[in-house]
Amino acid sequence: MSSTKPLPAALKRWAEQRIGPVVSVRDASHSWDRSRVWDLEGGSGVHRYLKVSPSVKFFTRASRAYRHIVPALGHTRAPHLIDSRAQDLVLLLTAVPRAPVKELALDTAQWRTVHQQAGALCARLHEAGELDRGDRVKAEASLISLGKRSRT
Repeated sequence: MSSTKPLPAALKRWAEQRIGPVVSVRDASHSWDRSRVWDLEGGSGVHRYLKVSPSVKFFTRASRAYRHIVPALGHTRAPHLIDSRAQDLVLLLTAVPRAPVKELALDTAQWRTVHQQAGALCARLHEAGELDRGDRVKAEASLISLGKRSRT
């Protein structure tokens, strides 16, 4: 992370209207400059995440995923949407217990297990149902874009 990004007061107030008082805020943004994510800790020690999407496109994509796709993964496998606010491109999410995989020092066998679990989650997503035509076009464009980035 290059510099700490303060949580705008209006967004903190909005979040507190949904989850109650926030006792601490930690910048949890990724290292890229358009990432805006904060870890909000409530009085009972429960953590939630507030994420501001970098564009309407990303907000729309994330909102759809959290509303319609993520629930198919299961309660403890992905964050769940508490609320969103389109005018600010903001999502309020639950936290998932445990550390992110990228922060763990895994050996080869453990990485293999992670990939097997990811495959099982992908299978559950496919079982969640067909995408409509618009969603399929967007998903295919995202895959093509990811493929181009991974080759560079």
